[in-house]
Amino acid sequence: MSTSNTAFALQEADSYIDYETFLSESFDANKYADSIIHDGGDAQTALSKLAFSIASIDKQIQNEVANNYDTLLGQVRGIRELEIVLSTVQSNITELKSSLNRLAGKIRDPYQQLNTYTIQLEHLHQSADLLRRLHRFVVLVRRLETQLDRDIAAAALTIHEIGIISKESDFDGIDIVTQEETFIGNAKQQIENEANTLLREGVQQQNQSKMAAGLQILYNMKQMETQVQSLITHMLNELTTDIRLAVDMSSLQKQMRASSSGPAVRRVNNEPTFGKQGQWQQAVWKRMETLFRTMGEGCIQIYALEKVLEIKKDSFLQVSYLEEVLKTLDATSLASRFWRMLAMNFEKELREATKTSGFLRNTFVNEYDKLHRLLQEFLSQVAVHNGVSLSDFSQSPEYIIMQRSISIFDRASKSSSATAAAAAASRTLNSHTK
Repeated sequence: MSTSNTAFALQEADSYIDYETFLSESFDANKYADSIIHDGGDAQTALSKLAFSIASIDKQIQNEVANNYDTLLGQVRGIRELEIVLSTVQSNITELKSSLNRLAGKIRDPYQQLNTYTIQLEHLHQSADLLRRLHRFVVLVRRLETQLDRDIAAAALTIHEIGIISKESDFDGIDIVTQEETFIGNAKQQIENEANTLLREGVQQQNQSKMAAGLQILYNMKQMETQVQSLITHMLNELTTDIRLAVDMSSLQKQMRASSSGPAVRRVNNEPTFGKQGQWQQAVWKRMETLFRTMGEGCIQIYALEKVLEIKKDSFLQVSYLEEVLKTLDATSLASRFWRMLAMNFEKELREATKTSGFLRNTFVNEYDKLHRLLQEFLSQVAVHNGVSLSDFSQSPEYIIMQRSISIFDRASKSSSATAAAAAASRTLNSHTK
């Protein structure tokens, strides 16, 4: 049979073979045989068809192999050559792994040793730095011992440096540091107390030398700004207390009762009887005279403090202490800020006191000239201390804000005078009409 006839016969045979059934992934021989029997088919016939199909497929395979013999043979040779190449590559990979392991060993050991040396060097640096700081700490403590009784300003610098070193270093568990903690704490407290005492006494006595010494010590300890601010706040609080006490009707009643020789009469509203108003008014004005003197002294003290702050300068930066203080206070003038706060507190306390006491309000309104005179004497006292005339001082912000603090009584006094004048004119007009 020719090749074309064979191909035709195979194609004809393919039409009788059920390839799809046998190619299915879920093909089950038992189920296939069972289905043939169940459908009433002849097993012998089915076996014959299967045998025919197998023979046909086998024939097709033989023809394919025969027709493509050279190609298949070449592929077999290629596969064998590929196996040889793969074997060589596998062998080379094994050798490479062995070389890498040897190289890793050569690198790993020096690296681990170098890493160990690096850690040791780092620890040595840390130890050397700690020892250097510790040595500096000991030197400063010994220096502090000699400075405490001879140069308190230098001791302030030393105590500040000790604080910096202690803060930046880990001295925990070091006996020599622990043993000095009590001495350092006591020395710091001693320096702070002496500095604050010098500053406070210098301000109270207007002693520039004491103020300068106290400020220098505090500046060396980096506490000057906060301590000056604390001092000013304390002075303002004390003056505010003095203002409140001066116009406190309850304390005035106690004072008048203590000075009275007659039977004590307790009044619920703390207001004097009509017959006692003159005595009470005298007591009020005496209190106001004392108050204005005290306020004048406080203002003069602030001017003196500001002057010393302006003179004192940082020896390195050449920046005045006043500039440093004003930065923390967010102000342009120490005196102006003090006056502004004083005037605000003065006006507030007078307003609140006169709201609850008609007697006190009438005293300040009806005798406003006395209040104004006391204020002028207070302002003159400050002006003289500053070496200027009252007319020149009257142009200053301090003068203006203090005048405003009593303006409410000025307006009430003028209004009361106008009302009285109008009433007098009305009475005169009525008498002429009659």
